[in-house]
Amino acid sequence: MAIFLRNGLHLSGIKEFARENYFLGPSSRAVGQANEFNFRTTRIELKRQIRSTGWQLRCNSNDSDHVKNPGKGSPNWWEMAHDNYREILSADDLVESLKNAGDKLVVLHFYSPSCCGCRALHPKVFQIAETHQEAIFLKVNQQVHKSLCDTLIVHVLPFFQFYRAQGRIHSFSCTLATINKLKDALKKHGIKESDPGPSKGSEEGELLNLASIKEIKLNYPVGFSNNNEDFAFYAA
Repeated sequence: MAIFLRNGLHLSGIKEFARENYFLGPSSRAVGQANEFNFRTTRIELKRQIRSTGWQLRCNSNDSDHVKNPGKGSPNWWEMAHDNYREILSADDLVESLKNAGDKLVVLHFYSPSCCGCRALHPKVFQIAETHQEAIFLKVNQQVHKSLCDTLIVHVLPFFQFYRAQGRIHSFSCTLATINKLKDALKKHGIKESDPGPSKGSEEGELLNLASIKEIKLNYPVGFSNNNEDFAFYAA
């Protein structure tokens, strides 16, 4: 289940369920209405649990060890990382990481500790990053870097953005149920280009937006180096 950041929790199914039962007979419709009532009751209870627990709900979508509640002293599920799947610490860290990636594909994984779908998807992304060393996987905590995510137009979680030397090349939402979207995108964009050109990193507009909200500092105009030579949107 994806979470829409602007509209809060998104639960679908009631309208579709009612539509499917509209053309059935009276007895069937009665059963459908009873089931719809149960669905509404379940949704109300789910919302109550979410409010009372601050979104810390158990996800049963995946039984991987580092998705379950960690034991005392163990890291939280979103803190699990390895050399090819690390946390972005700041907007400057992101800009530098993209700039220094060279001709490698960079995969940004946006998540939130309060997102149940993110929790279910995390172990899969963790494994994929281990087996795809030809790409660089970076994860961005939306709760910590909300302004950064807003600037990068991330309004739904989980969310992915692909970057190459020429800048951002692909963006999409992906859950555990649609994990093939991520796998297919890696197949399509994971092949190294023969001549990618100079590393561009972030888009010019993204850098200017980040600078405008004081997430990063630009020591000279975007698009020019200290020697007044053209370059590709490097932040100082």
